Amino acid sequence: MTVRRPRLLVVGSFVMDLIVSVQTLPNSGETRLGQTFSTAPGGKGANQAIQAARLGASVSLVGRVGDDEFGRRLVASAREAGVSVEHVAVDSTQASAIGNVLLEMEEGGGSRNRIVVVPGANMAIQPADVDFLVEEIGGYDMVLLQNEIPLEVNLRVAEYAEMAGVPVMLNPAPAADIPQILLEKLDYLAPNEHELEAMTGVRVKMDHRIDRPALERAIRQLHERGVRNVVVTLGNGGAAVSDGKEIFYSPCIDVVRPVDPTAAGDSFIGGFAMAVCLGLSKREALEFANYTATLTVSRMGAQPSLPDLREVLELLDCEGDTFVGREKLRQMLCSGNAGVIQTRTQEALERFKSISRPEVDACIDAIRSTDYESAARLIWKAQANGGRVHVTGIGKPAHIAGYMASLLSSTGTPAYFLHGTEAVHGSCGQLMPNDVVICISNSGETEEMKATVRAIRNNGCSVIGVTGNSESWLAKQSDAHLFAGVEQEGGPLNRAPRSSILAETLVLQGLSIVLQAQRGITAHEYVRWHPGGTLGTLRADEMKDGV
Repeated sequence: MTVRRPRLLVVGSFVMDLIVSVQTLPNSGETRLGQTFSTAPGGKGANQAIQAARLGASVSLVGRVGDDEFGRRLVASAREAGVSVEHVAVDSTQASAIGNVLLEMEEGGGSRNRIVVVPGANMAIQPADVDFLVEEIGGYDMVLLQNEIPLEVNLRVAEYAEMAGVPVMLNPAPAADIPQILLEKLDYLAPNEHELEAMTGVRVKMDHRIDRPALERAIRQLHERGVRNVVVTLGNGGAAVSDGKEIFYSPCIDVVRPVDPTAAGDSFIGGFAMAVCLGLSKREALEFANYTATLTVSRMGAQPSLPDLREVLELLDCEGDTFVGREKLRQMLCSGNAGVIQTRTQEALERFKSISRPEVDACIDAIRSTDYESAARLIWKAQANGGRVHVTGIGKPAHIAGYMASLLSSTGTPAYFLHGTEAVHGSCGQLMPNDVVICISNSGETEEMKATVRAIRNNGCSVIGVTGNSESWLAKQSDAHLFAGVEQEGGPLNRAPRSSILAETLVLQGLSIVLQAQRGITAHEYVRWHPGGTLGTLRADEMKDGV
């Protein structure tokens, strides 16, 4: 069974985001050094259009860009996501809009943003530019508007939609006075808590917590002014939707580490609109949109962070959520209407490269000879006393452990793989007093690893810990510690070990290099231990000493 692909019309903005991360935001008159700089296509209209398209909707975008490189990049980004840009005008008299995004990095990896938008060509759109919609707008399931284009344009589009019986959703960002005549034409008004406060004068957040009675008073005020449905995003407080009779809440989906909140609201709106037009209830659409926005905040940039339908469904499955609308979403995914696969592949790989490259560089830069010398001394001491080297890990690090045992053995340090979980079920019998065990764990807190380390200790062995956390349990239990930390894994959800595995491998390869160099291993010795393959053949310059 297939489902009909929702058709959405977005009339809105394009903005090229200029993103600067800084440890602490400067005060007035103060200069601070930033940490990183990047550019990313954005703009509320374009973001919402692309998010809905990646979730499977058929989306047309109406807007304006300058005749410049930013404008070309902005339009190309929307087109590559599958959005129709037939009605995007190029203005030779105006520059494309830019957004100055300042990210204040927080402890734990999160961030807070401050955004200044220079609207440029977005504010040059005229009501006459959308008059063609009077004939076309009836073919859409919903119209999305925002406050980054002239009010007169929004009002004109809303009038045409009202005549055709097409629902309209307005995202009142940036916050501004909305005239009563426009409010009465809205089927959905979608502010965040700050925009809600600005529109109603009701303070809905106290001491970083949502005051629900105040929130509901503010929502009632909007209903009294003619808005049929109110959808409010509440940051870490989740989201709420009200139809004037009932209010539904959806909590914040706290399953990923927030990295950049840019475009989270746009992601939410694109997800909510698509879900409602697909036939999901407002409550289901609210929950789905929350999951969509959760993935967005786990990544850097506006449009690069917007997930596709497959990713959202994977997150729902991962959390074991009893989401009622899941089957209808799966049907749309299976029908082949969930975005452009080629684009998804390209974006995923670019995201992986952009994350992994600095992670690997940082890992290499963090390598210290003193740490290796401490680990090497433990190994030399063990071998001098008749001890041996073992390598162990739990889960994915176990595969690294097997590889490292082989690499160490082939480069002059005989080593044995110790099964991480079987160790406490008899495999510790391979250990002898004076042995040394290299234990690999990214977190250093895995319960199975703790049990294995205790068993290793009980057998009179030393421990070399390899972790991504120098303050972890394993690091503190180790006689020597090698740091292999990363900030991000580089894949969807930021969960599956990728960058951390690269870091552990690099760090342990460094140890094998140190040990090989200290031993002064010759080519003849290496070939004796590794006689197979092309590596088992001496080169011409190595033949003179004979085997």
